Amino acid sequence: MPAGSPASAGEPASAADAAKPVQPVAEFKAGQVPPGADYPGRELMLLLQSFTTETDRYIDTMGRRYGMHRTDLNALTAVIDAQREGRTITPGVLGAKLSLSSAATTALVDRLGKVGHMVRERSGTDRRQVQLEITESARTTGAEIFSPMVEELIKVVARHSAEEVELLSTFMAELRDAMIRAREQAAGQERTAG
Repeated sequence: MPAGSPASAGEPASAADAAKPVQPVAEFKAGQVPPGADYPGRELMLLLQSFTTETDRYIDTMGRRYGMHRTDLNALTAVIDAQREGRTITPGVLGAKLSLSSAATTALVDRLGKVGHMVRERSGTDRRQVQLEITESARTTGAEIFSPMVEELIKVVARHSAEEVELLSTFMAELRDAMIRAREQAAGQERTAG
């Protein structure tokens, strides 16, 4: 349990904390949650932020070791995800997914192609369309980069019951979907402002 957090849910950490009213999130206007605001689930939000930061640091560390940028790894992940779901992915789709310009996407695909991690293939149904495929080299490198992280996370998951894992999986999916909605709202505001 992080330092300064209550011993149990609903129990204040100190007399000063007990005197502070907890303002429900619903009372904050959109875009106006004040910094340091207290609300139900705040500790969880801080832990998720910390988890994301540590994940980023891990990826940066391993990316440097293998000479790969974060965008390179995100691109490979996007292609793997598409293949897993039975979808093809074109350079245009990849660029949109990573919020890259056409020129930046071309440079990215060229860079990954030069190191043998990605290839362009003509579509079997529409020869004008180019789709992206990752190579066995990319899969091997990806396994080397992510296996240590996955092994540590699996150790934690293994300590919990199937019911707990299912509950947390559902919860994490809901949080992920909330982040997608927040990103889409931000992108919409950016387009409106531009």
